[in-house]
Amino acid sequence: MTSPDVTDLLKAPPPRTAREAATAETLVGLPMPRDPELVTDASRRLKVTRQRGRRFPFPVPNGWFIVAQADDLAPGETRALYLFAKDLVLYRTASGEPRVVDAHCPHLGAHLGVGGKVEGECLRCPFHGWSFGPDGQCVDIPYSDSDHIPSKAHARSYPTIERNKMIWAWHHAEEAEPFYDVPEVEEFSDPEWTDIDCREFEIAIACQEMAENNVDFAHFRYVHGTDAIPEDEFFVDGTYKRTIGNDGNFVREGYGLGLGVLRIKGWVTFLSSTTPIDEENVLVRWVFTAPKANGEQSVKEAADAFCGGVSQDIPIWENKIYRPRPVLTKSEKDILEHRRWSRQFYSGYDPAGEAEVMED
Repeated sequence: MTSPDVTDLLKAPPPRTAREAATAETLVGLPMPRDPELVTDASRRLKVTRQRGRRFPFPVPNGWFIVAQADDLAPGETRALYLFAKDLVLYRTASGEPRVVDAHCPHLGAHLGVGGKVEGECLRCPFHGWSFGPDGQCVDIPYSDSDHIPSKAHARSYPTIERNKMIWAWHHAEEAEPFYDVPEVEEFSDPEWTDIDCREFEIAIACQEMAENNVDFAHFRYVHGTDAIPEDEFFVDGTYKRTIGNDGNFVREGYGLGLGVLRIKGWVTFLSSTTPIDEENVLVRWVFTAPKANGEQSVKEAADAFCGGVSQDIPIWENKIYRPRPVLTKSEKDILEHRRWSRQFYSGYDPAGEAEVMED
């Protein structure tokens, strides 16, 4: 049997569009309709699951996540963010260093991103002028008649780096130091590769659930109408995963929960960051580049192909619930391995009661 070409699997659209398959109440799948507009226009999405409470039991995972594109933040600028189920402020110091801190001043709770001012390497609160250094510690109370600054005058800061043309912040629920690194994607600075094409979109799903699709091989046929990409090698070492398939032409590396790099030889390289907005929603950034030899439109074509594919997953993701004791066939054991691997990225999560029910 001849192995399917990776690009054919991604580009082959099902015969129906979402407009043809969907009504106000129903959506017909097998395979799911391909509708790229669904990715960026959430108003088009069909949501029918209404159960009370959370659909997923996981806390916000620990890890490195993209919080902005680097070019979107100039020195002296601030951005108010809501990520990791927290109000945050992103700012760039006068020397060009990006910083992320909790948004609300420890003094009387003003939002540092609403009127706050970058002064040198510090961020000054708009309410009473308290100034906070790069580590979040207050360094100046301008009207105080004492040089003493309370030790609790501290806004939590998050380790922040600029890499791969993106700004990344490290989230850890217990404020522990990073235990893995963000890889350098060499193609993003290679003159033989195109400028990046970054696609951003939100999905009502948890990081772990989204990543589970990579090992759910059966879903490719029923959701996407394609065969799964044949795997030649699968390797796991702590927080790192690598999959090689399609005779070495497909290489996917995972560096944490929500951080991956996919290379399809001769066609595309793309970095994926799935940033938790909160426990039930994510902000996805896919950063693409392609060989210039493939033409000026090659990177857009590749990005469009992947976005078309994920449009088929979105209705499933946004209406599914988490089954802690799933009924699985023996061929689906990789799903259980993925769930066990994912646990290392959580603080305070007790998976007790999660046990598989395998088919005889």
